[in-house]
Amino acid sequence: MQTKGYSLWSIVYVLYFIFYILIINSSLFAQDSSPKRIISLGPAITRQLSLLDVEDKIIGVTTYCNVPNLVNTERIGTVLEANVEKILILNPDIVLATNLSNLKTIQRLKNLKINVVVLDEVKNFNGLCEQFLKLAQLVGKEKIGRAIISKAEEKLSNLSQKNKNLSKQKVVVQIGANPLWIVTKDSMINNFVLLAGGINVGPIGENGLVSREYIVKQNPDVIIIIDMGILAEEEKGTWLKFDTINAVIQNRIHILDAYDICSPTPLSFVGTLEELFELFYPGIEY
Repeated sequence: MQTKGYSLWSIVYVLYFIFYILIINSSLFAQDSSPKRIISLGPAITRQLSLLDVEDKIIGVTTYCNVPNLVNTERIGTVLEANVEKILILNPDIVLATNLSNLKTIQRLKNLKINVVVLDEVKNFNGLCEQFLKLAQLVGKEKIGRAIISKAEEKLSNLSQKNKNLSKQKVVVQIGANPLWIVTKDSMINNFVLLAGGINVGPIGENGLVSREYIVKQNPDVIIIIDMGILAEEEKGTWLKFDTINAVIQNRIHILDAYDICSPTPLSFVGTLEELFELFYPGIEY
């Protein structure tokens, strides 16, 4: 009987020990598995990562990424062409690419066993929020990501209520001068215009190559010129010569920063909408 009792306690002890080991292993597996070394191949991605508070994990960005806290971060190339050798030296856990990233470069990185995730192009606010949430999940910041999206959606709802009863403004958004190129209806910037209360008079499809005569015929109420350095001011001066256009008559030709409208986060998207609303409806408070 004593032997049986001893054996029973031995079994209990062994089971307890196994249970303890399982608990320890479970806690180890539950530890943060999010990437600790991140390379971003797109300015919008970099801004979104910054908003998600993972700047300390970003080890490489493009020459066009201008987040203030990352000015000393390693530059690994441009949006279109990244330096594979630099990426390999940095030894990232993940490389976040865009639809503009060179496909051959992406494939080469994958062949070298680098974890590359390509984030698709987004063309509206909802798509931006979906992409942002995916990014938040990738870097272990889903809770923060959802809170940011919720805040942006609330701001957007308030703006939508503000402009729903206002007359729609005909808008041209110019993003190139030589040749003259304006935003089409198949773009993210088109969504900006619509949500801010405007009507984009750009063509349907992806080809925004037009003549000045086309724009004069459309007679826009507002002309937005995306900042192209010194060319933006030159273009504004050129448009002022067309004194039959409503935008010229009403002095509503504006220059907008390219970074704000081309590399949005959910929050900066709404911030740019507020700016556009003020340009479309001067004198009406948001």
